[in-house]
Amino acid sequence: MGSGKTTIGSALSRLLSAEFLDLDETLASREGRSVARIIQESGEPYFRELEARLLKELRGRDRLVVACGGGTYTHAPSRAIIESSGTSVWLQVPLALALERCVDGPARPLLRGPEQAEALYRERLPAYRQAALHLAIEGLTAEQAAARIAALL
Repeated sequence: MGSGKTTIGSALSRLLSAEFLDLDETLASREGRSVARIIQESGEPYFRELEARLLKELRGRDRLVVACGGGTYTHAPSRAIIESSGTSVWLQVPLALALERCVDGPARPLLRGPEQAEALYRERLPAYRQAALHLAIEGLTAEQAAARIAALL
């Protein structure tokens, strides 16, 4: 949460002349309710299954940049689909900066305060470390981050 996945992913798609898809936005549109409502009303396991189904649908699409939610890659079935379909990128940002970015943004259904956010981050860290590419983005603009990712690809 707050790492800039959507902003950087969009910049990367422009740089690569590729299509861009935000997983959360697509799922919310399909469900007719926000991610927060999906999780609140149907539970996180249901939401993770929706993510995995959509990722399966995207297999085989060329020139596509996908911004996944912060927990997508921690869900083993989704992580397997991502790894078999493309290249995963972990946008590394200090937790304090990520939290600062989340304050004025959209509702984050799994974010309930700094202590809980740190616990969630630490819980997700082992999965994030499995990403094919790691990029520290603090101090970079979205365009600079996208250019670095493109160079790594």
